[in-house]
Amino acid sequence: MGGAIAAFLLLILVFSPTLVLEVWDVKEGRLLLSLPVERGNPFVLRYTHSTAKTIVEEHFHIAGVNDIVLRQMVYSSGGAGIPDSPPPGAQFRISSDGRFMIEGLNCRFSALSNIRVAYFYPFLLDCNGREHSLSGIAKGRLINIHVRDGKSIGSALRAFFGENQG
Repeated sequence: MGGAIAAFLLLILVFSPTLVLEVWDVKEGRLLLSLPVERGNPFVLRYTHSTAKTIVEEHFHIAGVNDIVLRQMVYSSGGAGIPDSPPPGAQFRISSDGRFMIEGLNCRFSALSNIRVAYFYPFLLDCNGREHSLSGIAKGRLINIHVRDGKSIGSALRAFFGENQG
């Protein structure tokens, strides 16, 4: 029986995701969301800007373990805390629907840290073709988002049994 369980766990580990995007509650140190991802996968944070009260999208991609790259920002109005010009190497344009876009940002982060999830407005994470409500799981709280190696027994079991899949 023990050998069968070990073989089962080994199979889960072999077929588990290579990388895992995790959302953590900063204050409680609790895992809120765990999503299997691959190198190169995009994800988007979509939220209402705290002063402009308009939707902002930040487009990222997974470059590897502890390696998240901001590629693009999309927003519909200027204001305090919203860029009015692109940094060196990035390009500014207006999309066909009239939104402002800064493309080619290529800003690397080991993690997205201390993000305040809005209390009164939707805050969404789009990943793997699914929309996850961060305001539903962390309303008004600080969160950290990072990518770790998914090749562990714990992450394999979470992936297999679907825990924290939002």
